[in-house]
Amino acid sequence: MEKNMISIFKTPDFVFSHIYLKFFQEKNALIVVTFHGVFLDESEHDLNLVDPLLWITLDEFKQFIEYYLHNHYVFISPQDILNGLDTDKKYIMITFDDGYFNNYRVVPILQEYQIPATFFISTDYILNNKCFWWDVLYKQRTNSGIPVKKIRSEINQLKTKKTEDIETYLEKNFGKKAFRTSNDIDRPFTPSELKRFSKEKYVFLGNHTNNHAILTNYSSDEIKSQIQTAQNNIYDITGLTPIAISYPNGNHSPEILKITKKTGLKLGFTVEPKKNLHPINCKDTGCLHLNRFVYTNCIDIKKHCELIRSDITIYSFFGKKLGTS
Repeated sequence: MEKNMISIFKTPDFVFSHIYLKFFQEKNALIVVTFHGVFLDESEHDLNLVDPLLWITLDEFKQFIEYYLHNHYVFISPQDILNGLDTDKKYIMITFDDGYFNNYRVVPILQEYQIPATFFISTDYILNNKCFWWDVLYKQRTNSGIPVKKIRSEINQLKTKKTEDIETYLEKNFGKKAFRTSNDIDRPFTPSELKRFSKEKYVFLGNHTNNHAILTNYSSDEIKSQIQTAQNNIYDITGLTPIAISYPNGNHSPEILKITKKTGLKLGFTVEPKKNLHPINCKDTGCLHLNRFVYTNCIDIKKHCELIRSDITIYSFFGKKLGTS
């Protein structure tokens, strides 16, 4: 139903973006796209262990890469941005948020195509081996027969709270057992797995706060603690110090950017669904609020990619209504 509704209301977007790319030259820019979990195939979609909206299958991921290679995009890492980008070229950066173990599944594909990807990690989930809170809610409500639309509405309401309060709410309603992982679909990396993962060629790690804190819900001291704790944990686990952060849910503010800069991070990614046009200015906090598209599996890969590449769309397809990091 969800895909059908989007198809009906967004058809002008699909048509317009296709026409635009056929008759007009797109602007050179950096496109950043974020994914979350990775399904082996569609059969895992139906297990209801996680909210499937932001997930991608391995076959779809390969199609995504091949599409951008075919259209002459250069895939880059965070350090490439700091090194400076050629304004005559088109770039794309692949990111994954949260720290799902199933992200390991894309490593052979990255190696096959020799392209980098950046994985933003919420370290508390890694250290405590527990399900991400939104998956807990989705699984429990789905098993109780609650409609998906109502579940996502509840998720959005909870995003106005601190993670600690959200988890207390879920424990009260479903018990601590609800946070137990089921299999490789819904679980995060373990520390040893993350350490091994970090050594894979083409893999880069980033900061996603300690417990996926939506930072606009926190005080200044708490924001600093969330970011610094994640930095420390990633270093303790892998020996690496991230240079980039992805703000959970994309939420940021001038104060958050200043705190992020003081922590030593060089790049910050939001979920503002726009290209980053050349030249990219990293002075002050310029590179701490880079735009980023959120991948959703509501439409096929080609249409999704065309919507991103076209510089104008009739409707705002990408955004927080469909899903965030």
